Amino acid sequence: MSKPKKFEIFISYRRKGGYDTAKLLYDRLRMDGYSVSFDIDTLEKGDFDNELKQRIYDCKDFLLVLNPGIFDKFFDPESDPKDDWVRQEMVCALESNKNVVPLVLDGFVYPKSLPEDVKNITKKNGIDLNPKHFEGAYERMKQKFLLSKPHWAKRNKKLIISLFSVAFLGIAAFVFSLLLNISKQNELLLQEEKVARQRADSVKNAALDSIKMAMQQSADSIRKAALESVKNTNSATQKEVPQKPVQKSSGRSVHWSATSDIIGQVIYEKLASAGVKKTKCSDNGIMLKLNKPSCKTDNLAKIICTYSPKLIITDCGDRQIATLGTSETFKASPQANENAAKEELAGELRGVDFGDWVSAIRKF
Repeated sequence: MSKPKKFEIFISYRRKGGYDTAKLLYDRLRMDGYSVSFDIDTLEKGDFDNELKQRIYDCKDFLLVLNPGIFDKFFDPESDPKDDWVRQEMVCALESNKNVVPLVLDGFVYPKSLPEDVKNITKKNGIDLNPKHFEGAYERMKQKFLLSKPHWAKRNKKLIISLFSVAFLGIAAFVFSLLLNISKQNELLLQEEKVARQRADSVKNAALDSIKMAMQQSADSIRKAALESVKNTNSATQKEVPQKPVQKSSGRSVHWSATSDIIGQVIYEKLASAGVKKTKCSDNGIMLKLNKPSCKTDNLAKIICTYSPKLIITDCGDRQIATLGTSETFKASPQANENAAKEELAGELRGVDFGDWVSAIRKF
C-alpha cells in the first residue's frame, strides 16, 4: 500500500452551506503554492477513516468553515457523533493541538454551549469571510494566521526570475559581443541604404504634398463658389424651413425570466452589470432565459449533472431573437441529490467570465 500523501493545510467544512467557500479557498491556496487537503470523496460513509485522521495529524493548519447550521447535528439526539465527520475532524484537530483557524461566514453565531469535546473551538481567534471583503480577509489569513508556507518556487518566484534574467542577459551580452564585429560592415551598408531611401521618400512626399495642396485649394475654391451660388438661389426663392429635432433612441429594457435556482442566481449576478432586472417584460424590452443542466443517475445511485450554459434572448412576445453560449462544459462530481450537484456547478460558474454575454446584451 502506498504511503498517504502529506498536506500542510486541512479544510474542514459542512457540505451543506460551506462547500462553495471551502472550494474557493482550496482553489486559491493551491494557486498560491500551498499544499491543501480537500477531497474526501474516497472515504466511506459512517467511518472516520484512518487516512483522514492521518491528514489532520500531518497538517500544520486546520481551516474550519463556520456556516449557519454547521453545529445542528451536534444537538440532534438521533445523530451519532462517530458518524459526523465534521465533529470528528474538530476533535482530532483540537486533541493534536493543530493551528485551528475558524473562518466565519455571514449569519453564523456560536451556540450558547457546545459539547465538551469541541467547546474549545470558541476560544480560537477567527476571521470573518464576508464576500464583499473576501480578498482582504484571504490575504490577512495567509499573512497573520497560517503556519504553512507556499511551495519554494512560489516563495522565491522573484529570486528565480532575477537569476534567469541575469543569466539570460549575460548570455545575450556575450552573443551580442561576438556578433557585433561581424555585423558592423553590414550595419554601415544598411545605414547608407536607409539614408538614401529616406532622402528619396522625402523628395517623393514633398512632391505629393505639393500636388495634394494644389488639388485641395482648387477643390475648396470650387466648393466655396458652389455654396455661394446655392445660398444666393435659396435666399431668393425659399424661406428657411425649421427642422425638427432628432429624437434619440431610448434603448431596450432587459428582463430576467430564467430559473431562480442557485445556477440561475449565479449567472444573474454575472449579468447584472448589463442592466438586467427581475421585472415583467413590457413594450420593446427583451427577456433572458437559461437552459437547464442535464442530470442522470449512475450505477451507484449517485446524481451526475453536466452543464453547458446557454442564454436564450426573446422579445416580450416570446419570439426568439438570439442565443448566446459558451465553449466550456461543466461537470459535477457524483452527488447524493440534484441540489448538491447544482451547488457544485454553481461554484464552478462563479469563476467564469461572462463578459462576452454582457457586451452582447448591451447591444440590443
